[in-house]
Amino acid sequence: MAVMVAGGSGFIGSHLVRGLADLGEKVVVFDAAPNMALLEDVRTKIEIVKGDATQMVDILQAIKHYGIEEVYHLIALLADVCQQKPHLALKVNVETLVNFLEAARLTKFKKIIFASSVAVYHSSEPPPVEEDAPLNPGSVYGATKVLGEFFGLHYQKNFGVDFRALRFTTLYGLGKFGGSTGICSLMIEKAARGEAVRGDILEAETDWLYIKDAVHSLILARKIESPKHRIYNIGGGSYSVAQVIQAIKNIIPQADIEMEAKRRFPWPPAYSWERAQQELGYQPLYDLEEGIKDFIQEARNKSL
Repeated sequence: MAVMVAGGSGFIGSHLVRGLADLGEKVVVFDAAPNMALLEDVRTKIEIVKGDATQMVDILQAIKHYGIEEVYHLIALLADVCQQKPHLALKVNVETLVNFLEAARLTKFKKIIFASSVAVYHSSEPPPVEEDAPLNPGSVYGATKVLGEFFGLHYQKNFGVDFRALRFTTLYGLGKFGGSTGICSLMIEKAARGEAVRGDILEAETDWLYIKDAVHSLILARKIESPKHRIYNIGGGSYSVAQVIQAIKNIIPQADIEMEAKRRFPWPPAYSWERAQQELGYQPLYDLEEGIKDFIQEARNKSL
């Protein structure tokens, strides 16, 4: 049995592909423009398909050729691009998911795991935000995630497609640069490489999710049989940027980081992931200090 990672050469996808390959899984990466630099270390362990997920024929051919039974859907434009190009956001973030859902209905492959986001919630929601909170996104990106979840649940209810979605909080890890939360990850990576860090979000607070914990949750979400729910918040712990800077300096005392307190993040600072703990067995493998330490080591190894 093979598992497909659609969007498998992006930030989340490349880390997930590596995690699955390390487990001995047969992995097929489906991507319109594969970034081979991010998959270099696992290239001999995986199959790569250059395909356009807006074209159903590309999806069906790949599923049939490789005997795909389970799919991770990680195809998405970043939040800032979605805001500037909403029509493209609808096509890339939503239409590609609907195509995979329809392919599942037609071919009867087993399961789709969708990478959603806490951007589905409104910034005014009182923390910690639970999954049953109203869906009222403040961005085009968040709206595409709400629509993706809606279609997934529709196909699950009406056509029996096994759909699961994980709403990730603020991700950080090697290779995360763009988007509205890119600075969170970039400041750690730049500090690891001895580069100066400047910004204006010193007092901003968010839930920090290390990429390896996101991968851990994706693997758990695929393994669980007959889940009670279909959508789960996934987080790692809420901290201010000032606390993160201190954690970085505990590891790199000479880190050149200067951060002003001019703005905060326009989303709730904390989320409940108790449902994922109870039903998926999810528990972060890394606390903040451990995640930053591992990230710094990976960044330094990459630059050697």
